[in-house]
Amino acid sequence: MSDKKSLRAELLQLRADMEKNVRKEIDERIYNNLRGLDCVKECGTFLVYASSPAEVDTRRFIDAALAAGKTVAVPKCVGKDMRFLAINSLSSLVRSRFGVDEPVDGSEIAHFSDTVCIVPALRFDRSGHRIGWGGGFYDRFLSGYSGVSVGICYEQCCGEVPKNDHDIPVDMVITENGIYSLYK
Repeated sequence: MSDKKSLRAELLQLRADMEKNVRKEIDERIYNNLRGLDCVKECGTFLVYASSPAEVDTRRFIDAALAAGKTVAVPKCVGKDMRFLAINSLSSLVRSRFGVDEPVDGSEIAHFSDTVCIVPALRFDRSGHRIGWGGGFYDRFLSGYSGVSVGICYEQCCGEVPKNDHDIPVDMVITENGIYSLYK
């Protein structure tokens, strides 16, 4: 298996090669599978990244959760850590130095027992481990997280990943084909 850096490049190219209409259809199926989860239906607070064009779309999920009166918090990187700040709309986000959309301010979510965290990755494996963008932000966050962590990924991007001792698996992975893995 290739190292993480070359695997990231390969996975980014795989995503870039997806036809726009195919990606839109797959994103729709992932969205429907995600919102169908019992933990998502019952949850009042979501910790969710604002997707970039290279990621599974989360913006529709964010808009729907906000419209349903749910609390939505988006990560903001502070040093080597992430803080999740509540937002009222996607329009309040700004592009960060990492090239991701983040909240400028907002109430920080500090209690996680009744939350669902939607976790991005370039690839997930069958044990919930992931290859992310390389900063380790989600591994550091998930190491102390007490809620339910749900990874979302394109089925074609799921497969074996190299693991390190500090890697924290998610509780379940959702693809366009359904629940890929379940750990809780």
